[in-house]
Amino acid sequence: MVVDVNLSPDKKVEVEKALKYIKNMESIVRTSPNPEQKARVQKEISKYRERIGALVPGYDTGRKPVEQMMEELGISGAGGGGGTATASTGSANGEYSVLGKYEIEKASRNSTDPDVNFLATVLSLIQREYWPVLSDVHCKLDFSHSSERDTLRQQLENVLRNLKVLCETIEEYANAEKQDFREQLLKMKNRQSRSFIYESNEILKKLQEFMGRVASSIEESGSVCTNPDDRLKFNARYEEAKVLEGRTVAEGLMEFYVFLKEAIQYLKLPQLKINRPGG
Repeated sequence: MVVDVNLSPDKKVEVEKALKYIKNMESIVRTSPNPEQKARVQKEISKYRERIGALVPGYDTGRKPVEQMMEELGISGAGGGGGTATASTGSANGEYSVLGKYEIEKASRNSTDPDVNFLATVLSLIQREYWPVLSDVHCKLDFSHSSERDTLRQQLENVLRNLKVLCETIEEYANAEKQDFREQLLKMKNRQSRSFIYESNEILKKLQEFMGRVASSIEESGSVCTNPDDRLKFNARYEEAKVLEGRTVAEGLMEFYVFLKEAIQYLKLPQLKINRPGG
């Protein structure tokens, strides 16, 4: 049932962002083992439900699911600012509030390994959509976390370089004609793939742990991030990010954290075998 409301375009955008934030926070409530964190997040959810009520006078959000509110308010999707392609991560679609928005793309034209393709997609999204939120251009962190951010950035860039090398090997193998050369390239491709999967898993876990601390500080009104209420405005000349345009820094960081959590949850599914290089 669609409620008879006449929202201005600006208010509709605000409602959509609030619904998206609620959905992300509900994901944390479902997965967090920490009762105190759950209680804090529930308070944040209540605030955003009240915000929707203020934007839509007379509308009772109650304890309605996000999907019901979207339907009643005529919101087509709780996307974030810039819009993205409708998601499909295989069985992940519909099960993950953030990860489920995205398509899994091939790491390179001839990449057929689903594990490599998934991780390459996740790293590409971090590089394009989520790291800009965390960068010092948009996110002001205290000294210790700023230094840790720089270290993580270097580690991420190293994994991305290894992905580039792997993709070159994949394409070289696909186009090789001599059998002995193909066998040599196959061994190299398999070794590089195992190493890439392991290294990707490691950097994702480190990023999740780091972002978890940042998110907790934001929830507690701590001092790790000193500009949580600033609005994100990306410079198209050197930033490709679109998904979080117009959101607050706090909202962007929270979505980044949920994205990492969901990616790691997806990695734990049986089809992904994470082995140490040479294992």
